[in-house]
Amino acid sequence: MILILGGSYQGKLDFAKSAYDLEDNDIFICTDETEAIDLSKRCIAYIDRFALNRVRAGLEPADALRDNPGLRPDAIVIATDISSGVVPVDATLRAWREACGRMNNLLAGRADEVWRLFCGIPQRIR
Repeated sequence: MILILGGSYQGKLDFAKSAYDLEDNDIFICTDETEAIDLSKRCIAYIDRFALNRVRAGLEPADALRDNPGLRPDAIVIATDISSGVVPVDATLRAWREACGRMNNLLAGRADEVWRLFCGIPQRIR
């Protein structure tokens, strides 16, 4: 598995498309309404949005990945890093921030490659 992290609008998806030869039909884009991830897709984009939905439902997002490790071996997971910056005043958004940290730790621990993007520049961490 490959994990790609970075702040908002840093070019994560463009990097993944270019570096890993992805087509639009290879990509599942998570939204705030995503309750389940289409694990048949090669790329899961913006998994942090899935995490927000799970936190709002009172669930731990990492559990969905820990209990159901159905990600493809060649999966590319893209997550927006929300760990930097001001800690949200809203309790739900604070819980989301913490849950994303736990989820990203789980994913990074399983990943063969971990990339971080800043200003469109990819840096391989692992």
